[in-house]
Amino acid sequence: MFALGKRKKSNSLIGIVPGPEGIALASVQRGTNGQFVLESCNFTALPNQTEQSDIDLGKLLKVHGLDKQACATILPVGNYKLLAIDAPEVPPTELRAAIRWRVHDMIDFHIDDAVIDVFDIPPAGPADNLKKLYVAVARSTDVRQHIDRIEQAGVNLEIIDIPELAIRNIAACLPEDEQGMAMIYFESDLCLMTITHQSCLYLTRNLDIGYRQLLDTATDPQPLLDRLALEIQRSLDYYEHHFHQPPIRHLGILPVPVPAFGLIDVLQNSLGLATRTIEMGDVLETRIALDDMATAHCILAVGAALRRDSRTL
Repeated sequence: MFALGKRKKSNSLIGIVPGPEGIALASVQRGTNGQFVLESCNFTALPNQTEQSDIDLGKLLKVHGLDKQACATILPVGNYKLLAIDAPEVPPTELRAAIRWRVHDMIDFHIDDAVIDVFDIPPAGPADNLKKLYVAVARSTDVRQHIDRIEQAGVNLEIIDIPELAIRNIAACLPEDEQGMAMIYFESDLCLMTITHQSCLYLTRNLDIGYRQLLDTATDPQPLLDRLALEIQRSLDYYEHHFHQPPIRHLGILPVPVPAFGLIDVLQNSLGLATRTIEMGDVLETRIALDDMATAHCILAVGAALRRDSRTL
């Protein structure tokens, strides 16, 4: 999304994702046959009472041989807004100003303090001639803080993305995406749902059900999972009717760092979708040993490292 310069041609890209529980690193290489290969994947947990700023990111990268390499990172959920708007009918040279004017009253800070970028929303059916855009808007101070933290570690930061597009990158590597699929990614207190089709992001939603809630309700998960299934179904119905697309048949659950008893069975039975947990080996070739915890914490870093385009406004 927020490109920091011209994307250099490189076969490798590092994903760096600092989070409230630790720092995830992943290095992904595109092979000569176009296949993505996971070269390294590491999660460093933050000790109790330790802030991210207390971790020497440069030293951490050097230990894993990832310093001074091209990288992508991801803004945390809550540090940006993702807005859907009608594309302004203006010349390309005026598009940036027109979009800033369009979204200035949709954010809770001054537009002069905003960094924005856009990507297309697929048309709502064959007769839809009105182009729509997703606009990612972030405070420039938040973006600058993120940039400074990572660039001070000695890496070549090329792009700052958002979780929705990292998940899109993962979905694009799965065979189900050819016909359309829904994906669920759990953070501690929320989950992101995306619907993609042939590498395009159609729909995204934030739901207030995170893996802490899954853990807290482990003795009686049915009510929470029923609520989650209902929200997923509402999103599926909107996608089908608004975009005039065939029904989604597949649901992927990205790895969760806590036991999620009954999650797959309840969602599959409630929604009637082919539901499965997405494994790292489903997405790309792996040449390293991975445990379940590392996979869960690093999956967004992998999604960031799968990024290969750098369109910017």
